Amino acid sequence: MDCRHPVIGYGPLWGGKQDRMAEGGNRTLTWLGGARGHLFQVVVLGLVPAVFLGTLAIIIQLAESLSLQAAGSQVETLARMAAAIHDRGLESSREALAALATDPEDDECGSHYRHFLLAVEGHYGFLRTDPSGRAGCSIAQGTDISWLTKGPQIGRAMETGAFATGPYVQLEDGRVALPMAYPILDWLGTPRGVVATARSLDHLAKAVAPPILPDGARLLVLKSDGTVLARVPALSGDAPAITPVPELREAAARGRGGSFTAIAITGETSVFGVAPLGRMAPETMVAVTMPVEMLGGSERQFLRMAVTAFGIAGSGAVLLLWYSSRRLLFQPLGRLAGAMRRVRAGDMAARAGGGIGEVGEMGDTFDTMVGALNEREARLTESEDRFRATFEQAAVGMCHTTLDRRFIRINSRFAEMLGCAPQELIGRSASDFTHPDDRKLGLDGIDHIIQGTRESNSIEKRYLRKDGTIVWANLTVSALRRDGQVEYIIGVAEDISWRKRAEDELRAAKEQAESASRAKSDFLAGMSHELRTPLNAIIGFAETMYSQVLGPMPERYREYAGDISASGRHLLGIITDILDLAKIEAGRMELDDRPMEIAPVVDVALRLLRDRGAAAGLNLISDLPPGLPQVMADERRIRQVVINLLANAVKFTPFGGRVTVSASLTPDGGLELHVSDTGIGMTEEEAAQVIEPFVQVDARIARRHEGTGLGLPMVAAIMEMHGGAIAIASQPDAGTRVTVTFPPRRIFAVTATGR
Repeated sequence: MDCRHPVIGYGPLWGGKQDRMAEGGNRTLTWLGGARGHLFQVVVLGLVPAVFLGTLAIIIQLAESLSLQAAGSQVETLARMAAAIHDRGLESSREALAALATDPEDDECGSHYRHFLLAVEGHYGFLRTDPSGRAGCSIAQGTDISWLTKGPQIGRAMETGAFATGPYVQLEDGRVALPMAYPILDWLGTPRGVVATARSLDHLAKAVAPPILPDGARLLVLKSDGTVLARVPALSGDAPAITPVPELREAAARGRGGSFTAIAITGETSVFGVAPLGRMAPETMVAVTMPVEMLGGSERQFLRMAVTAFGIAGSGAVLLLWYSSRRLLFQPLGRLAGAMRRVRAGDMAARAGGGIGEVGEMGDTFDTMVGALNEREARLTESEDRFRATFEQAAVGMCHTTLDRRFIRINSRFAEMLGCAPQELIGRSASDFTHPDDRKLGLDGIDHIIQGTRESNSIEKRYLRKDGTIVWANLTVSALRRDGQVEYIIGVAEDISWRKRAEDELRAAKEQAESASRAKSDFLAGMSHELRTPLNAIIGFAETMYSQVLGPMPERYREYAGDISASGRHLLGIITDILDLAKIEAGRMELDDRPMEIAPVVDVALRLLRDRGAAAGLNLISDLPPGLPQVMADERRIRQVVINLLANAVKFTPFGGRVTVSASLTPDGGLELHVSDTGIGMTEEEAAQVIEPFVQVDARIARRHEGTGLGLPMVAAIMEMHGGAIAIASQPDAGTRVTVTFPPRRIFAVTATGR
């Protein structure tokens, strides 16, 4: 029997386990060195400082909360101390009133009153009344305190026989006071008047604030409705009468003490402590507020700085690890992925950049592929941008429609014409916005365009706007073709509503003018008959009497007959001028154009006016050059023009002056006739006015001849009928030169013999 211990076969089992462990270790190392391993390391390294910072933030928040609770208790204690001091101040006022009320000998508000007024600060004065409440005597510090008798505290003190206070009163100077009254009792206890005073709340609040308020704190006294009675220290600007802090208003309405945190009127986050006043000032609260930053601010600031420094340091470490991990793998892959996303979004300028190893090769391959497409994409983008800019910024309306005239796209100008937004029109039919009478207008032209027999078609049609109004448009239609097929219809519309309105207004104005002209002509024709018939009879009878056909008559009567005849002919001439001017304006005067000479017409006019010129001491001169060409004109009307010009010159030229008629040819072959004088002249403004009917500008000298102001307007109208013009050159006290011009088409060419 072999006594040796048998050898147990652990070898193969142990060797297999070692192999599996080695294989698992290798997989772990491979995973940690790969992309997922790097990501896992970054996440773990990022979570550690994040968890620490989160925990620290929670601790800071708890510390802040506990600090605010402690501060609230502290501020509430200050408020209660302020309320107690305030009550003690009011109690001293009550004791002063009680002392004065028990002094029956001082009915004149004497030394005792002055003593208390000076000894107890903050009182406006003391007042003593009789049983009826009427003021008996008073003592005050320079102010009128008679208003104390009007408060409810007087009656209440008389009724109850005890100390009474009224509501806080705001005085004219803006300060707030608490009125108080104490009854004056006789030996039977019957009230025989009261002693009253008013305690300044501002003085009381200022006396309370210095001993208890730390720097930065503010004391408020307010009523239960939130009305602020006093602020110490006061705000720098105007303060609202009612506190704008809603939490403070709610605390005042509850009337109980407490503390809370809120945004103060200064905009700072502050801790508020409130406490009610005693029985002498019911429904009144004292509040103390203090900014949070002044309550342990340095410790919190240090804690924040420490947390910030730790966070910056931890973030720096994480960023350093992240940078070292991503430089070889994540950054190249990120650039490649980002470039691919940008290319999918249409940015053909995206680049992945180079890198190390296979990732770098992938990036280079991607860049080469994108570069091949980039130039084509740029050309397409530029073309599209040009089209979009032209379409959207066009000054006319543009649209694209399907073959059945439904809008595919529309620019803002076309939408504005229809009174809609562009998106409201997409998919709608153009006939929905077309006037019912124009819906079939232009359809044949569109059919020809679709069939290819016409390039474009233009029509004027009416559209119906969204609000129901009509807009006129000049619509030009064409088509876009691809591979021989019409892809969509192109419409270009121009708003011509203004032109249509102008045409309607012009048509109406023309009809109105024609109607007015006919009425005026009929009126003047009737008036001509009605005036000329009796006027001719008057002139005829006057000439018969002047000629003494029926026998001799006194010389004086004969002169009267001559004056009647001259005045009648003058009036007849005025009527004739008015009728002629009306005919010209109505277009009813016709010219009897014939070849005529200018010189004989001028000679006749000078002979007619020579006597009048001689009577006025004037020298009438004809300075016509020889060989003037003939003119195609109405001789009678041209004679009227020359006579009117000469008559005007004679009328406005002083004694001893000169009137000259001259003529000249223009460079373009026309003829100018000039009438110059050395008369009074006129300004440029007056020269522009004299060609208006019935306008005269001779007020600077006495009128020597009567006139209607129709001479020059008649000349201008006759020359316009001949296609000519009139020009006036004049200066005050330097004479006037009037030029009438015949156009070249009315002038016969001058021959070698002068004709």
